[in-house]
Amino acid sequence: MKYSKKIQNRVSRIEGQVGGIKKMILSNTQEEKLMIQLQAVISSLESLKLELVKKQMKETLVEDVRKSLGLSDS
Repeated sequence: MKYSKKIQNRVSRIEGQVGGIKKMILSNTQEEKLMIQLQAVISSLESLKLELVKKQMKETLVEDVRKSLGLSDS
């Protein structure tokens, strides 16, 4: 399965966010600031999950239409 550049970039941003949290923990950053960053990562992961679900639904729908029209190999 091939993922779009948009999805790949999203994962890279999440990696950066998690790396930032690690640095915050190592430097004993205040919990309030850490919680804000944790919530940002959670939101980013939810957004990524939604993109992946939409991609899967689209692919499934296209394949179902192709099958119903007799255009599928399977």
